Amino acid sequence: MLKAVGNPQDRYPVVHVTGTSGKGSTAASVASMLTAAGYRAGLHTSPYLQVATEKLQIGPHLIDAGSFAHMAARVLGTAAHLFPLEKAELPFSYAEAWSVLGYWWFADRDVDVAVVEVGAGGRFDPTNVIDPIVSVITSVGFDHRVTLGPGITDIAWHKAGIIKPGATAVVGELPDAALAVVSKEAQSASVDLIQAYHHEGPRLSFSSSAGGFQERNAEVATAVASVLMRLGFKISDAAIAEGRISTRLPGRLERMPGTAKPAIWIDGAHNEDKVAALAAEAVDRIGGGALPVIVVGMLSSKDASGILAKLAPVASSIVTTEPSVSGRDPLAAQELAGAVAASGFAGAVHSEPNPDAAVRFAEVIAKREGAPVLVTGSMYLTGQVRRRWFRDPDIVVQRTPWPASTEESNLRSP
Repeated sequence: MLKAVGNPQDRYPVVHVTGTSGKGSTAASVASMLTAAGYRAGLHTSPYLQVATEKLQIGPHLIDAGSFAHMAARVLGTAAHLFPLEKAELPFSYAEAWSVLGYWWFADRDVDVAVVEVGAGGRFDPTNVIDPIVSVITSVGFDHRVTLGPGITDIAWHKAGIIKPGATAVVGELPDAALAVVSKEAQSASVDLIQAYHHEGPRLSFSSSAGGFQERNAEVATAVASVLMRLGFKISDAAIAEGRISTRLPGRLERMPGTAKPAIWIDGAHNEDKVAALAAEAVDRIGGGALPVIVVGMLSSKDASGILAKLAPVASSIVTTEPSVSGRDPLAAQELAGAVAASGFAGAVHSEPNPDAAVRFAEVIAKREGAPVLVTGSMYLTGQVRRRWFRDPDIVVQRTPWPASTEESNLRSP
C-alpha cells in the first residue's frame, strides 16, 4: 500500500514512541516542544477517545473532517484497486489503513517532522514500517499479555522492535530484565541507547496541572528533545519548557469543566502500571485528602484483580459499570462488582451497567460524602463519559478535544 502511494513515510523524519504506559503523553509532549520551536510537527496518537479525527493533528489542530473523509476515500480506493475483488475481505486491516492514512496525510501537508505513537507492542505494530530518527520506549509493564506476553522480557522484545539502525533509542525507567532486552536490541542495531533519567540535556522545572506520572513522561520527552537537538533541530530551552507545560491529552487525569461538589475526574488507566500511578495521586491531587468515589469499568481481557488491588485502597465507594466498544467484550458490571467484593474492599459497592447512569449515581454518593468522583479502568469508558461535557460534533468542527460548547460559541461569534 505504501509503495503504491509513493512511500510517504520516507518524506519526513519520524520520532516513533512505544511503551506500556506514558506513550501517548510522551508523544504529545515531544510534538508540543517541536511546535513551540517553530516546526510543522505532525502527531499520530492511538487510540482516540470520542471521534476518529483525534488521532491526527498538525500543531494544535486536529485533522479537519473534509481532509479526513478525502484521505479515507483515497486509502480505501487504493486498497480496492490493489487487492482482488473476489476476496471476501481485503487483506488490509483497520490499523494498517490508519497507518497509511496518517503517513500520507503528513506528506501531503509537508510536515517538518512527525511523532507517531505505536498502537500496541511495537515490533509487529502497523506503524512499524518506518525508519525513525529516534525510537522511544517510555516503559515496559504488564498489559496485552495475550498478544505480547506472557513475561516482561517477551513484552520488552515487542517494544524493542521499533529500534532501527541509524536511529537513537531513548528509554524511560525500565525493569532490569526489560532494559537488558532493549539494550541487546540497540546493540544489535548499532544504536545509541539513552536513559531519560540519566541524560545530560536541560533540566527544567515543570509547573503545570499535570501530576507526577505526567512529569515523568515529560522527562522522557525532554531527553528526546535533547537528542533531536544533537541531530540538528533547533529547540530552545524556552520551547522545551513551553512544550512541557502546554502538553494536554484528553482523558488523562482530566477534570471535567464546571464540576465542583463533587468534582469529576476521568483517567483512562487500564493496566496495573497506569492504575498504580493514578492511585498514587488520587487522594492528594484528586481528592484533596478525601477518598474519591470511583466509577470503574473495563474490558473482559483485562486483569481485573490486579487493577482492583491498586484502586480499592484509594476509594471510599466503588460503582462498577461497562464500557461499550465495537468488537470487544466488556467485563459485566455485576461480575466486576463481585471481583471488588472478593478483593476485600470494605466500602460500599454498587453496580450500574450504563456508564452515564453510573457517574450520576456516583455524584449523589460523592455529594453526600464531600468527595470527588473518579472514572477509570478503560479508555473507552472515559471517552463515553466525556461526551457529557464535550460533544463529538463540536470536537470535529472546532478541531480540538476541548471545544467550546455550542452556546459559548454563539455568544462569542460577532
